[in-house]
Amino acid sequence: MFPFFHISKFSYYKWFSFLEMLIVIMIVSILFVAFRSSFQIKNKDIMYGQACIETVYGQINNFLHAGLSSKSLFTGTTIFPDQYIISFNPNQQLIVLKYETHGNTYVYNNITFTGNISTMYCSSNAYTIQFTWEAYELHINKGLQENAALQFFYLSGTHSISTWWSTFLQCDNQWTWCKIMARFESDTRTISIRKQMCLNFTGTNCLERDN
Repeated sequence: MFPFFHISKFSYYKWFSFLEMLIVIMIVSILFVAFRSSFQIKNKDIMYGQACIETVYGQINNFLHAGLSSKSLFTGTTIFPDQYIISFNPNQQLIVLKYETHGNTYVYNNITFTGNISTMYCSSNAYTIQFTWEAYELHINKGLQENAALQFFYLSGTHSISTWWSTFLQCDNQWTWCKIMARFESDTRTISIRKQMCLNFTGTNCLERDN
């Protein structure tokens, strides 16, 4: 009887340990299911925010290329501007692509980040992309021809400024968190606008960029 009792007692404790393990697995599974959706949505929002930045950068870069190569712009008719202007205005959450011809300035395209926007993924019910830093304009003269008063490629403001930048934040609509998504750096020395997407961030601080 004793060996049988000993085996039964051993089997009881073995079975009890299996139940404990099963309960732990069930709890972990429930927690995984409960938090998986929020984790996926957060990651999805970050990817959509990055897609917004890429879309905006593509539009700006195409316009910059048009200016540097003096390509025509189509606005119902074909226009060869005297100057191509990229205006960064964080106060209005707006980037404006403009052109100048015969002394008059016209808007070619507005890129907005709030309200009724046409740029994909720049806002949703969960987040919005915020355009920050100070306002400035980038000017490209036709054929990169320099005149007596202006450089062929210059930033508005004092001509001692050779680089300036704009920063893009992704914030939830309740303003409980914000993340630095990217920075666009305009550089008159290299005649370029560089995109620096944030690869590693915490809070509002970007720890690593894809230079």
